[in-house]
Amino acid sequence: MQAKKTKTIALLLPTLNEVVGFKKIFPTIDQSLFDDILVVDGGSTDGTVEYAIENNIRIMSQLRKGLAAGVMDAVATLNTDCVIEFSLDGNCMVEQLPELVEKLRAGYDVVVISRYLPPAKSYDDSFVTAFGNFMFTKCIRWLGKLPITDSLTIYRGFDVKIAKYPEFARCLEGPVFEPLVSAVAAVRNLTVYEIPGDEPKRIGGISKMSVLYNGWCIVKMICRMYLFKWFGTKNICSDVVTVDAVKDHS
Repeated sequence: MQAKKTKTIALLLPTLNEVVGFKKIFPTIDQSLFDDILVVDGGSTDGTVEYAIENNIRIMSQLRKGLAAGVMDAVATLNTDCVIEFSLDGNCMVEQLPELVEKLRAGYDVVVISRYLPPAKSYDDSFVTAFGNFMFTKCIRWLGKLPITDSLTIYRGFDVKIAKYPEFARCLEGPVFEPLVSAVAAVRNLTVYEIPGDEPKRIGGISKMSVLYNGWCIVKMICRMYLFKWFGTKNICSDVVTVDAVKDHS
């Protein structure tokens, strides 16, 4: 009998002027957990790129502007079954990477380090961002039957097939990559596992998030996903490039 194939996993590190966190955090990561490690950089000018090159870390420049587009384009270049997003700004705890890898290799389609699954806490959230996450997570949860508690966190792993579904590319407009992963998982009844995990204060760089803009983009994405659920992909309009199109272009 043929042995079951072990899922391959890439660690994806999105960066934009994160050299302080990069130097402090990356040396503590157990690189043996991963089949590939890739930095996708959005145009750093603080030494982030130079540090990656000096340490022989594979790096690519973003093909398009914006974190979500950068992550999407990076995923298109990977040859692994799964990818884990990890922020080098200090918000993600290295200690939880082994369990995240374990759950992906156990067969889950999405594994999320949740800041709101007890006893976890976020030490970098504001009342506004916490309330927004609560409301958006509720709306995404209603798309399916997933008991998710944190739809916005970057700290997650997922099967790359999710980014290849037609509704994913059609709904990817603006900074909505992570909640879109959860939304597609909910609509498609994929397997999701949440691990409680604290979110520490950031240690380097500055937040690039615009609360109003991000919130509006997420609202539009959720509406499009409900249209997909009810009517199918033909009623979702977007000119976003698909994963396969990016791969063909690269």
